[in-house]
Amino acid sequence: MNLVTDKYIKTSLEDFNEKGYGKKILGFFTMQFFLFLFFLLSISLGSKKLQFFSLNIGLINGIVFCLGFIILFSYLNDVRKIKNQSVLSYYYFNKWMYLMITILYTQFLVIGISGAGMILGGILSSVLYTSFFIIFFIGLFQSFQRNTLEILYKQRIYSNPTADFINRFVSFAKKYGGLIMLISIILRIVFPNSDSIQQDEIINSIGKAIIPIFFLPFIYFGYALAVDNFQGYYLQKYLEDYRQLSGYSVEEWYGKDSQRYKKSLNQKD
Repeated sequence: MNLVTDKYIKTSLEDFNEKGYGKKILGFFTMQFFLFLFFLLSISLGSKKLQFFSLNIGLINGIVFCLGFIILFSYLNDVRKIKNQSVLSYYYFNKWMYLMITILYTQFLVIGISGAGMILGGILSSVLYTSFFIIFFIGLFQSFQRNTLEILYKQRIYSNPTADFINRFVSFAKKYGGLIMLISIILRIVFPNSDSIQQDEIINSIGKAIIPIFFLPFIYFGYALAVDNFQGYYLQKYLEDYRQLSGYSVEEWYGKDSQRYKKSLNQKD
């Protein structure tokens, strides 16, 4: 039972009561639109002979774009269940949104690796960076597996400081993001020649060659949030057990319109 924290349960209940799922559905269509834009960008870059393992990147990211529809419809299918499981609304959204973000990252990486191929060579860039990211993902999986086993069998309380940091960062960005953007615009106006470094061919070439590495922090942060949401899997699996353990009523847990709540009213009568 250590796998699901009181904080996650509280967040799940507040999420449904305050946000519902209308805007979340819109969020998925927005992500699908971004996938479409990067698909169009890939077609344009593919016409310039950018390739990933000798494959046209427009074809690869076109397949990824189609996968987005599968994820979108999978979420819409889960939305139908929310009526009877309101506490799981937060989990359903994050589960499918993280997959959507993952395939968007995939499009980024395909474009980035193929771009690095302009400097390193197409095949070398594809082999080098694909091997690197496979090893990186294996390391993340082993870390997740090790932490989960420690929670299950060593009674360690679940904690995810990276996810907590990201949540604090998001809150900070919401408050001060506009101010930071304004300062950046002013600095660009005051120092218009600050981007002259882009004219240096050597630095420009190095930047293109290592551009896939810049995705590492985003991938790691995405992983941290996905692991944090893995609590939802166990919440779904032991839904009633966690309700009783947490002390919430049937109405609070499942929702006023749920069959479980209506059944409990009939039993009282």
